[in-house]
Amino acid sequence: LLSIAGLAAIAIHNAYLFEMTTTDMMTKLKLKHFFLNTLQDRMKACVQEEGTASLLMLDIDHFKRVNDTYGHLAGDVTLKEVAGIVLDAVRLIDVAARYGGEEFIVLLPETRRSEARNVAERIRKRIEEEGFVSGNHLIRVTVSLGVAEFDPKLDTTPQAFIERADKALYVSKQNGRNRTTLDA
Repeated sequence: LLSIAGLAAIAIHNAYLFEMTTTDMMTKLKLKHFFLNTLQDRMKACVQEEGTASLLMLDIDHFKRVNDTYGHLAGDVTLKEVAGIVLDAVRLIDVAARYGGEEFIVLLPETRRSEARNVAERIRKRIEEEGFVSGNHLIRVTVSLGVAEFDPKLDTTPQAFIERADKALYVSKQNGRNRTTLDA
């Protein structure tokens, strides 16, 4: 029994270490390097199995204004709350990650572009409706999103796939923010 307990303790500790090295501790989203490795594996599986996947990229609109107006602690609260909404909106098989400062990315395996757009809109609308409390302040933000579905002819690398979702995100920003744009 002691040997089994020792092995169980090691397994639990290893799982804890894995979680620490793959997860952003503030937002509870996966880290970019973990996401990129997972995306590469998923893309290979899509090619081999003729499957599909979609990406969502989202960016908090005017995030610098939150930090400048309410302070960096309020910015941290906003990041955590937005990340929580993203996590609530995705399935267990999906992978949500913090891609940059206030930019997030979500891999949606076995998801077509139209379904991914529905997920993106659900996230966008909920963030728009929610208010985040920091100190005595109620903070309201919006997000812009870009959506791309995996295309093995175009997406020969994870960076190429991400670039298409990022371009769609950029179109959302250019067209007034607080919207979802599908890749061209």
